[in-house]
Amino acid sequence: MIPLKKNRPLAFLVTAAMVLNVLPLSARASGETEHDALRRQIAQYNYIIGTNAIAPGYQFTDADPLMEVADQILAWGSNMVKFNAGSDAGLVDRVLEGRDFDYVFMWFRSNAAFRDGYSEAEARADYDAVYSFTQKLLRTYNGTGKQFYLGHWEGDWYYLGGYDKSQEKIPDTVTEGMIAWLNTRQKAVDDAKRDTPHDDVSVWNYLELNRPTDALNKGFDRVVNRVLPFTNVDYVSYSAYDAKDGTARTVRKVIDYIYENLPEKSGVPGPRVFVGEVAEPASQFGFSDRRHCSANLRILAKYLQCDVRFCLYWEMYCNETLPDGRASGFWLVDADGNKTLLYRKLQTVLLDGKEYVAKFAEKTGRVPTEREYRSFLLRHPVFVRARIGVFFEDILICVRSIFDPR
Repeated sequence: MIPLKKNRPLAFLVTAAMVLNVLPLSARASGETEHDALRRQIAQYNYIIGTNAIAPGYQFTDADPLMEVADQILAWGSNMVKFNAGSDAGLVDRVLEGRDFDYVFMWFRSNAAFRDGYSEAEARADYDAVYSFTQKLLRTYNGTGKQFYLGHWEGDWYYLGGYDKSQEKIPDTVTEGMIAWLNTRQKAVDDAKRDTPHDDVSVWNYLELNRPTDALNKGFDRVVNRVLPFTNVDYVSYSAYDAKDGTARTVRKVIDYIYENLPEKSGVPGPRVFVGEVAEPASQFGFSDRRHCSANLRILAKYLQCDVRFCLYWEMYCNETLPDGRASGFWLVDADGNKTLLYRKLQTVLLDGKEYVAKFAEKTGRVPTEREYRSFLLRHPVFVRARIGVFFEDILICVRSIFDPR
């Protein structure tokens, strides 16, 4: 633990918050002092690393599965949650009831209905639903400091209409339909924010893509090059499996390519790209907890070296099964209820991160920028070891490419 100087009110409040996790999220009153504002910024800081709570494949209580996973995420130490809301605008209220998440990511009305042409009726239905939901979030959580991110599942699979990665060209009808779908959602969010008085609460719209390497390396039609440049989205979520096995340099090249295709937009805090999900399952390592942990820390380290706003691991409870019925190992808590080594390592990073932000604020009177905090993460012993592993892994990849240039 990094010691805080004694007899300082801010230090006392921050330490109490870290130990007891009781800092309130009250609305910003007109009489709030700079001290109070800084305290709130510390409590609601973006600690970058999070996880997913989508379709858990098992549970250990009688609670709703999503609520159980949400509780696990809070106990782990994260203040962000990501789940599938479907078309249920009320689900977010149930997730947040008694749970203090500051960053809430939702798949909302996620579908590929645009593939056969995006009709006026479909556009009106989407616009009305997203507009209404955005208004609800702004009104319900006004003054709480919460940030909501409305998006969808992996867009390239919607765009391709399946999992056939060999497709090179996509019909214009599909491309134009997806562009219209995304811009309709974005307009609904922007209009609702314009029309709804609110303060200290944010709602953002994001596009999720998952096959940018096909466009970058082969010139194929993909969301990143055929759809993204013609949208007005706030953020891009990258479901980052297609680059995770490459070198750190390759990963950075892919992230840079996404930025090159992302139109500029004022009023949106950067960075505007984030990792919506990425992982390697334990089944790839014979269910070795140590090897699973090391591999995933190396993957996360590669993306953390890029200009990303969040990095969300897939996921707290595994959602996939092997042919023999066992969970495949996309987990932080395994199917027997054990907290994995990766869970414990990342929890250490989260706890140390809170301590770092508190200490930084005490010394400087402000919280660190996201770039400064990412620098802290990369200097943390957990990720220093992971980056050393990436270095040697990259050498091995380069050597292999010399002898097998395919």
